[in-house]
Amino acid sequence: MHIIKRDERPIRRFCDEGLWDSFERMPNFSFSPLRAPAFPKVDIAETEDEVKITANIPGVAPEKVEIEVNEDIISLSGTVEKEQEEKEGKVYRYEREYGEFHRMFTLPARVQSDKVAAKAKNGVLTITLPKAEAEKKKKVKVETE
Repeated sequence: MHIIKRDERPIRRFCDEGLWDSFERMPNFSFSPLRAPAFPKVDIAETEDEVKITANIPGVAPEKVEIEVNEDIISLSGTVEKEQEEKEGKVYRYEREYGEFHRMFTLPARVQSDKVAAKAKNGVLTITLPKAEAEKKKKVKVETE
């Protein structure tokens, strides 16, 4: 039996130095397990009267977030600004991401875009979207004779 032991250093260097990232950014390249996660992470929930979106936006100033709402589409975009700090010595890794983000979602129901409310607290953005009257479920009572 012949066992070949591979040197893992080139593979680690390939991933650690960000060389893999350049492949992922190429058009038509998709290998989802290694793709960077979407930002911001969101939860979308629906009740009888409204759609509620909760998004984690740590480090993003609320005034840097833009929300656009159509009847059944919402778009979140904004900017994560890089903190300017002086560092002495060598820096071995940069993993925090900075720059612009943009996410778009199809809502589970039509909403009243003129009555949308948004609040940000402790890095969590909560968006409340009241449903359009036509989307609210109507209860009909059956009459007996």
